Amino acid sequence: MGSVQQGYLYPVNDAVLDVLFRDSPEIRAALSWYAPGAPVQTESVDLIAIHQQFADAVEKSGLTFGATSTLVRAFLAGVLAKPFAVLAGLSGSGKTQLAMRLGDWLGRDADGRSRYLVVPVRPDWTGPEALLGYEDALRSAEKKEPMWFVPEALRLILRAIGDPTAPYLLILDEMNLAHVERYFADFLSGTESRQSILPDLGRRDGGSALELPVLPGEKVPLPRNLFVVGTVNVDETTYMFSPKVLDRAWTYEFRVDADALDPDRGRPSAATSAPEAVVQHLCSLVEDDDWHLRHPYAQRDELVVKLRDMHRTLARVGFEFGHRTMFESLRFAAIYAAMGSIGDPASTLPSVDEVLDLILMQKILPRVHGSRRRLEPLLVDISNQATGGGGSVRWPLTHAKVERMLETVRANQFVSFAE
Repeated sequence: MGSVQQGYLYPVNDAVLDVLFRDSPEIRAALSWYAPGAPVQTESVDLIAIHQQFADAVEKSGLTFGATSTLVRAFLAGVLAKPFAVLAGLSGSGKTQLAMRLGDWLGRDADGRSRYLVVPVRPDWTGPEALLGYEDALRSAEKKEPMWFVPEALRLILRAIGDPTAPYLLILDEMNLAHVERYFADFLSGTESRQSILPDLGRRDGGSALELPVLPGEKVPLPRNLFVVGTVNVDETTYMFSPKVLDRAWTYEFRVDADALDPDRGRPSAATSAPEAVVQHLCSLVEDDDWHLRHPYAQRDELVVKLRDMHRTLARVGFEFGHRTMFESLRFAAIYAAMGSIGDPASTLPSVDEVLDLILMQKILPRVHGSRRRLEPLLVDISNQATGGGGSVRWPLTHAKVERMLETVRANQFVSFAE
């Protein structure tokens, strides 16, 4: 009691008030006149400039993916459309480095602490405790009250709850060293349902950050300003992802061409931080579920037609997608188009084929896996659609991927996106 510092009439902005209104029944009752969830004011967000700043920060850090690559732009658009991404591919291809550059770019909080955390996934993770903590029975018996062990991941999440106007990034490195569904199921459920899954924690006596007493009250939901990026290496020591996980993420494949191997290339350095106003704009956009409805992709109707056609193609073998994929695809298309093209501000509208190619690679094909008998006709059909029946390839990323999958399934009689 004597160590508690009290105060009154602190000003809060709308973002903080929305969090308080959402998480506290008492505040909801007292502020019955308040209407949270009104459209967030993100109209002034200049996504071309934001994309330029992030791409410049990545390049100056020494991390490059080729002059013609759209990976950085697609990665940023994907995490803004849905703040859960999976980076898969060859070890040493830049997956973790790109995620860390995003973390660098998000800057630091008021106490000078980085807004991102890299958590190596361990093979012995069999439950959510490694991310969300657990009741510490020994400390509970000693203190004669419930005590909670708070791992580093939960500590970052609690910081994100306390700083709702800025994005925070949790990087799960080598995410598939353990069965993802065993330790990540609660997290996935909380992300999609936005139900309360986190323990309602609070300090009572200024004790250690790893030992927080559980205070009476409801659980709290995952903060909307939390980004999660997982890296995936595929070899004999790792586990496959289930379609349940891949359906909820944007998946990016990292490959390295022989000609891109640079003998003079060193280890990337930290990226410069973005201005605080920029990261707050990003946070507002992520929490604005209707942004893409007010700023739709100009060729949205044509894209919808092609997505429905692809749905019919996939439905023949049981890989059709649902409403979530359609919603997130249209949101990605709007954000990706709004970012424009670096070096060519006039070219702000990517073609439908360019956008659909990225959606197929990042959202739809990652779920496809199975035997040759089941998949070969489907992959041949998609390959033919990618070429448009002519000599030119309209979906180059998809075409190259499907051809590799066809080669694998014919050799091994089974294939997944990871090949």
